[in-house]
Order: sequence, then structure tokens, then C-alpha cells
Amino acid sequence: DHTPESSRPVPGKTGPRTRRSSLPRPRTRFALCWAAAVAAGLFAVASPAVAAGSPSQVVLGRLVEAAQSGGHGIGGAMMTLVDAGGRSVEQVLTRDNGLFRLSAPGPGRYRLRADRIGYASTEAGPFQLAAGDTVTLLDPPMAAAVEAVSLDGLEARADRRCRVRPEEGLAVTRVWEEARKALAAAAWTQSRGMYRYEMMGVRRELDREGRMVLSEDRTFDQGYRKAPFVALPADSLMRNGFAVFSPSESAYRAPDAAVLLSDLFLDAHCFKLERDEDRAPGLVGLAFEPVPGRRVADVAGTLWLDPTTAQLQWLDFRYRNLDIPGVLLSANPGGKVSFRALPNGTWIVHSWEIRMPRAAVSTNPLTQRMVTTLDGITVQGGDVLEVHGDAGLVLQADKGGRIVGIVFDSLRQGLPGARVFLEGGGAKVVTNREGRFEMTQLRPGVYRVNFAHPYLERFGYAAEPFQVQIGEGDEAPAQVNFAAPSARRAIAHLCRDMERPSQRALVPGGDPLRLSGVLAGRVTDSVGAPVSDARIRITWSGYDVSATGGATTLREGRTGLAVAAGNSGRYLACWIPVNMPIEVDVVSEAEALRSDRAEPAYHPSDLIEVRRRTVRISAQDPFLALDLRVKRR
Repeated sequence: DHTPESSRPVPGKTGPRTRRSSLPRPRTRFALCWAAAVAAGLFAVASPAVAAGSPSQVVLGRLVEAAQSGGHGIGGAMMTLVDAGGRSVEQVLTRDNGLFRLSAPGPGRYRLRADRIGYASTEAGPFQLAAGDTVTLLDPPMAAAVEAVSLDGLEARADRRCRVRPEEGLAVTRVWEEARKALAAAAWTQSRGMYRYEMMGVRRELDREGRMVLSEDRTFDQGYRKAPFVALPADSLMRNGFAVFSPSESAYRAPDAAVLLSDLFLDAHCFKLERDEDRAPGLVGLAFEPVPGRRVADVAGTLWLDPTTAQLQWLDFRYRNLDIPGVLLSANPGGKVSFRALPNGTWIVHSWEIRMPRAAVSTNPLTQRMVTTLDGITVQGGDVLEVHGDAGLVLQADKGGRIVGIVFDSLRQGLPGARVFLEGGGAKVVTNREGRFEMTQLRPGVYRVNFAHPYLERFGYAAEPFQVQIGEGDEAPAQVNFAAPSARRAIAHLCRDMERPSQRALVPGGDPLRLSGVLAGRVTDSVGAPVSDARIRITWSGYDVSATGGATTLREGRTGLAVAAGNSGRYLACWIPVNMPIEVDVVSEAEALRSDRAEPAYHPSDLIEVRRRTVRISAQDPFLALDLRVKRR
């Protein structure tokens, strides 16, 4: 079971007094899930099973264009066998040449309906099927109407009333019929398990405004599935609700084609037309909402169709009747399900997402009571990257939101092998020989893009990230170029906040010290764990010349500095002499050593057992990485 889950404490419920950092990670269960998580029998549109040995009733035929004298076959049309009670008992898509085969569940009176998106439906029959009968519609074949259906010119204000199962002749009914055809094809495709899918799951943590991407995690899966994403059964959703809260978790759920087509859903929701040039420019919307009186958590939304082709584009939805604090509703909980037609007439859900509030708990400074606050927004979703059938690649998704660019080296040449990544996780790529990179499949939001390279990482150098905004439906990629500094500039960047000492101390021969070296590394214990409280002492031989009463005195001793390791055990020491021996010790306490003054040659701390290393930093390569290991007492 690979159902994507994430847990979240239930907002507004009483619990321990805790700060946000102590809250458990969000654990929200999503109803649209990788198809690998679907147990057998979760959804099926296939015809009822026929008892072994009983005779079958079959309808064979071919669907052709009525206006074609040569009888050109129509592929990808949905053929539906309807019984005397008006119920659909079997469905199948026609092959490329228009041929189809349907099996009836038993003897009876039936009729046949042919549906094509963007065209009027065609019916044949009724006809009687006795036990074991076969009805053939081959000579002559079944001729489909060529009357095109256009949704252009439909105005939302023409039918503002929200209607449950609107009757014939209304504009809302025309739109629903075209949406129904696409949903039926998607549900039929979902039941057959025809394709191998390559899929990507995405989980994003956004800020409270839902704009800045704080983190992004991606997972990938592939294999033969009934469908890339499926919903829970309609009866479960309508009975228990589309969002369920308990003391340990919150579960947000979304509908798919099978749910939207179900009688339970249609009887509990009313429909009306909608237009919104901001959200869906040029499209016509079929909006739905729960009927009055529903108390369980439900969804309201809009199915958006292209009025020219009558093809379904996507569904966006919002949750209703959520039992959560009002402050969390400002996150606008909801989601989006996008549909895609494949070349042979099948349909799939190729993209989906659910948007949920991320709660935190804080103390009201006036009342000292624990209150729920909106900490941010969590978005869980998935995309189909490729669809493969028996004949090979059926669909390859477009690249989505993109970021492209070049990483230059210090000579303005492309830098190969650089890692370009999104801060907080998510996409990461490596530059090619020309230093170029491309990130794809990015969803709308503001990302922080950065880069790294092995030669910079040895200095502990971290570049400043770029903020890049990806908009909904952006066709042109965002362009970002990085300039990698030279090694010398990277070193100077590391030491920019450290004061450079004076040059008073001398070495034999009287030459001034060349304090241009940098020493960095990590201190760990015997098992490799970082030692965050380590003190690193760095010393070298020093000489101090002083004049008193006309006499000149030369003192030999040692000089140096001491630094402390950070929480990760890493340390950094700047302005170290080059081209001379340097002693590096890990001591219990830092000493007040100065690089411009010679101290006594020995100190009581030298008697403490330490791990001492002697190194030399070259003037040609003034950076040295030195990791140290100590024994914990």
C-alpha cells in the first residue's frame, strides 16, 4: 500500500501545551493516491460477471460517419449499452476502424448510444436480446450524427439557478452532457488498466500566503496501473465526507471521474453555469455545490470546458462544512484535478493536487490560552510524466514550469558538473559541458534557486540564492545565470567578517608573516559524530622584536589563535601563515592567543593529552581542509 500520507494534528482540538517546533509533522491522508495503493475492486465500470456456463448476449458493430459514403470508421467513441430502465450496463470505446463489441448481462430489451465529445449523441434500437443472442450492426453499420456541439455563446447568467439533475433543453444540461462524456471515458479507462504510467508525486510546504515554496519533496513511480490516480468510492465519500478529522490526523479527499458520475454525488449536488476570466479565461464552467442541508464535509467546484471543442480541461474544488478553526480557512482549502484525452479516445487524470492548511499552536499573550494559528499551507499532488501502451509511448507530458540558465566559472566560461537545486529540496540538476541546466515540472510558486560545485564546497562556500517566480500556465521558462567565484574570491568571502591581524610578528630572516592561509574542517569523535563544543588551537613559531633603553630584544615563542567548532562540528580559521609549519590541537578551552604577539613557548594546557597535527599551507593554494578526530572522555 503506497497511499501518500502525511500526518497533521487536528486543529482546534485540546492537547498538550507545546511550541510549534514540538508539533508532529503533518500527517494528512490523501484520497487521490498513486494507483499502486488501490486495492482490487476499489473501482470498476466493467460489466457484471456472467455465471460460468451461461449463454452470453453480444452486440457487435461498427460506428461510421453518417456523411461518409465510404463508411469511414470512427475511433475513440464511447458505446454504451442501455437497458429498459435507462441504466448503462456496459461501455466500450470503438477501435480506430470503428469496430466495437458489447456484452449484455442478461436477456432483455436494450438500446445502444454512441457518444463523441463535441458531437451530438447517436442512438440505435431498441432491440430484444434473447439468451445467447448476437445482434450485429455491421451491414449496414451504425451511422453517427455529424452535428457538432458548440458551447460558444452560452452565458452564465442565462441559467443562474443551481439545479439537481437539470432537465433537457437547458444550457446547463448541454454543458453537463459534454463533461459527462469525458468523465465516462476517464472512468472506463480507469477500470481497464490499459497503460504503464511514469508518475511523479510532489509534496510542497508553502508560507502562509501560499506564495513562497519553503520545501518540496518529489517521489517517482512507474508500472502498469488501472489509473495513475484514483479516489475513494463514492459511497464512502458521500457517507463520511471529503474531509475527516480525528484526534490524531486530518484526512482531505478529492473526487475523480467515477465519483463525479455517481448517482450518489449527482443527487447531493446542484449545477449551474459559470464564467471566470481570471481563473479560466475563455472557458465555460459547470459549477456545482452541495444541496442545502448537507452537514458532512463536502466539495463545491467547477468543471471547466473549452467551448469550441467541448473538451473537459480541469476541475477545481473547495471544501465545504469543514470542522476546523476559522483562521485556517484563510488558506482556501481545496484542490485541482486535470483531465487529458489520449489519442485513442481514452481519458486519464494526468495531474492533481490538494491544498490544506498547516496548523500551529501558540499562546495568546493576553489570555495565556493556547490558540490555533495558520503556520502555512501544505500542497500534495502528482503528475503523469509518460503513458505507455502496447504500441509504445502514448503520451509524454509537457515540461510544465521551467527554469533554465548557465553557471559560469571565474573566466566567464560555462562550468560543467555544477549542481543547481531548489532550496528546501525538490528538483536538482547537473550542468552539462557548456554549463547549461534546465529544471522542469515546476508548479506555480516562488522558488529559491541556488548552485554548488565540488571546488567551492571544499571552501564551505555557499552562494546567495535567486528568487524565481513560476506562474500558472507560463510558457516561456524563467532564466537564471550564476557566476562562480575564483578560489581566491571564495576564500576571501569566507573570511570577510573576520578582522585581519597586523603584521608585527616576524619569522627567521625578518620577513613579515604572510597571513593569507585558511584552515577549515570538521571535528568528530571516534564514531564519527560531530563534536560541537570542540576548541581548536592553531599555533606557529613566532618572534617579537622590542627596543628598551636603547637595547633591542628578540624573543622567540609561539603565536596563533583559537577557534570554536559550530553545532555541526565544523570550524573555520582565517589569516593563517603560509609556507611554514602550523600545529593544530584540539583543546578543552580556547586560549587567548594573538597572531601578532609571541607568547611563552609552552602553556600548561600543552600537558593535556590532545590530538596534535602539523601541517603546512601553501601560498599557491592558501586553503587547507583538515578534519580532526578526538576521543570523548
